[in-house]
Amino acid sequence: MGGSNFYKSRAKMRDLIESLIRKSMAGMDLAMDKMFALQPETYLRYEERFSELARLLECLQVELESVDSWGELDRIQRRVYFLEERFEDIDSVLRKRPRRSRSRFSMDNLFRVSQGGPGRSRSANGTDENGLSLEEACEVLGIDMTAKLPEIRKKFRTLMKELHPDIRMGDRSKEGQMRKILAAYEILKQRQVTS
Repeated sequence: MGGSNFYKSRAKMRDLIESLIRKSMAGMDLAMDKMFALQPETYLRYEERFSELARLLECLQVELESVDSWGELDRIQRRVYFLEERFEDIDSVLRKRPRRSRSRFSMDNLFRVSQGGPGRSRSANGTDENGLSLEEACEVLGIDMTAKLPEIRKKFRTLMKELHPDIRMGDRSKEGQMRKILAAYEILKQRQVTS
């Protein structure tokens, strides 16, 4: 494993989690000070969001103590960064300040990370790790190879709305198809950005 580097990285992750928990608690206090008397419903919404963030971070903190490999540490790090982004979303609205962002993340990577997988990669033969080529990606979305990004995005959103569990009364049976559509969209979007 990497010995001391691994333990240093784990300690940094522990510090980040503790910092985010403290910030979440401070956010709840600020919401209490600013809104409780005048806008109790809004305060309760903020309290719920910050409490949920703190709870998830505490779960990750416990999970972090049993981590003994770089892969597990990387998976927790990605989840912490996702929660950090969520914290920034909530906190920036509460404090009425511009949102600070670590980096952009793709929904494709979010699905992979949430299931313990690595981030996105491409093989030498031009296919995605899901085995989708450019032609197959176009077929999955039902568009031409010559489609531009706005058309690709519109088709992607339409398909995702049709298959989303919230629209289908909680039915998650189309989740596999959603992942395939998401992978196809990521391939086509990347092609548009690089061309």
